[in-house]
Amino acid sequence: MLLRTVQHYDATFLAMTMLAGFVTSTFYEWLPLYLPELFSTRIRATGQGIAFNLGRIFAAVGVLQMGASMQAFDGGNARAGAVISLIYLLGTIVI
Repeated sequence: MLLRTVQHYDATFLAMTMLAGFVTSTFYEWLPLYLPELFSTRIRATGQGIAFNLGRIFAAVGVLQMGASMQAFDGGNARAGAVISLIYLLGTIVI
């Protein structure tokens, strides 16, 4: 949404960037602090290892795919970024 709607650096861009930063930082702030206390150590360690490292693998695939996406959209960074961001929709469906 950020790449498709905001065209200039202004207050709207700063507000949208702050909102995106807040939403994405909860993965590193809320999940590791609250959820681990609900499970035993063995389950907690396994779950955290899978969750954190699987996210890194998906992020690496997204970064590597960005070049091919930009080429498919004739160098359009905004359109390619919007398509790559659909991975969040996939994650929401999986959850």
